[in-house]
Amino acid sequence: MVSKKRRRSMNVIKALYEVSNWLAKVMYLHLLWTGFTLVGLVIFGIAPATTALCAVIHKWYNEDFDVPIFKNFYAVYKSEFKKSNGLGFIVMFTALFLYVDLQISEQFIQSFFIHAIILIIGFLSLITAIYLFPVFVRYELPFFTYFKQSFYIAIARPMETLAILVSFVLMYFLFSVVPVLFVFAGSSIIATPMVWFAYRACIQIEDKKTAASSQHAVDH
Repeated sequence: MVSKKRRRSMNVIKALYEVSNWLAKVMYLHLLWTGFTLVGLVIFGIAPATTALCAVIHKWYNEDFDVPIFKNFYAVYKSEFKKSNGLGFIVMFTALFLYVDLQISEQFIQSFFIHAIILIIGFLSLITAIYLFPVFVRYELPFFTYFKQSFYIAIARPMETLAILVSFVLMYFLFSVVPVLFVFAGSSIIATPMVWFAYRACIQIEDKKTAASSQHAVDH
């Protein structure tokens, strides 16, 4: 029989292996994200690279942690290049538009009511944006329906939405304390909890929809 001490040592070694394996993969994924963002000259690369990043992480949760990273990353980057850039440009232009409006409101209009409306619209745009790429890699939808579906999930699953926002705050403090993590694995570490909670939100909504459909079929 294996002694308790030996079993504990084996468990520690196994845990260290799993952590190091995860860290190696998120660092590699971040390297791919950085490289392919630069390949697209940043402005044309960041959205498809982020889409590919989310797609790989989504496969970790939905399929297998040992999926080929480069093969899946490159396939999504290439196939979704145009559509993901379309989504990304809308997000960027919306953010820029709201920022300019906020500056105009602060400097010239100075109306609390208008200022509050811009902030509310900005917040709703933010929670829509954080679901956008996870939703994009999970569903096949008409282009503008991705925004509608992302907004719906953000509102319908407030706990997951809050968890994503809290994870962003925690990541900010983590990177402030250990900046080397941001340099070598930033995008992956930020995206991992975001995609996880978005994945959970999607599953919950899908299960509820399936249950409602089954109940409707039974009733009729």
